[in-house]
Amino acid sequence: MLIFGDILAISMLMHMKDHNGFSPCRMCGILKVQSLNGNTNYIPHNCSRHPDVIYDRAAVKVYDMAHLLLCTHEELLAQAREVEAATSNTDADRLSRQYGIKNIPVLSCLSSIKFPVAFPYDFMHLIWENVIKNLILHWTGEFKGLGEGSGSYILKKSAWQAIGTATAASGSTISSAYGNHVPNIVTDSTFCTAETWSFWTLYLGPVLLKHCFPPDTKYFSHFIKLVCLLNICLQFKILKAEISHVCTGFIKWVQEYEKLYYQYCPERISVCMLTMHGLLHIANSINACGPVWCYWAFPMEHYCGKLHPALREDFTLHHI
Repeated sequence: MLIFGDILAISMLMHMKDHNGFSPCRMCGILKVQSLNGNTNYIPHNCSRHPDVIYDRAAVKVYDMAHLLLCTHEELLAQAREVEAATSNTDADRLSRQYGIKNIPVLSCLSSIKFPVAFPYDFMHLIWENVIKNLILHWTGEFKGLGEGSGSYILKKSAWQAIGTATAASGSTISSAYGNHVPNIVTDSTFCTAETWSFWTLYLGPVLLKHCFPPDTKYFSHFIKLVCLLNICLQFKILKAEISHVCTGFIKWVQEYEKLYYQYCPERISVCMLTMHGLLHIANSINACGPVWCYWAFPMEHYCGKLHPALREDFTLHHI
């Protein structure tokens, strides 16, 4: 049995602390690092320059992405029992923050569910609702108030507007068999769904972005590497050798992402979100659960999308 959903929904089902906890990843034991203002936690894999890490001898300076300490079913439930057995609320809160789990999940009573393997990162939410949207925020200079730092990846406003116009115009030459008409992603982005971003990323983005970045092509090349990995993940069938390629590919991609956008600068740590870290677990999930289409949220989101118009109106239940 597999359970899917966005990060917050799965955190509730697994009784985990949210993505802002000490141990924010449900798949491995990587630890958070606080932003310099102390308000939010992030997951840089190279935190060797962060002041909290520099002065902590026990802290991990650089994580080996190929050998992350994966959580096991027995370990998670043992930690949950320890939290529940705490003799005071203070101890229980301390342990839950340390382990990332608040108590024993109700679903643990089902022998067909193995934690955390049965709760893979949902590909739809991870990629189309987070990774791609955040890359676009970087390229348009709208990512959490950060500039380029030492990089040069922000597109000219006129270039981005032209991409939006070309995206909308492309619908007249693309068969509807490929999906719904993609709107102008600049002026009509609120109408873009995960399906929209999927089509744009895989088919339109590689063409429209090719000559838009500054002379240094490393940012475009980095994006194309992601597209290649996504195409492998989306295959109906996937070979063991391809899973291995996806694993090493995402490791290299995340490493390059941190080099290009995080730049190992503590002031830019907000670039290192849990959703970027989640890419490192895609290959393991495919290996354990099968191709990503077996457990993504598209069917449920499509059904909910049909309900929304009715729920916004003053309809009675028999109309739903």
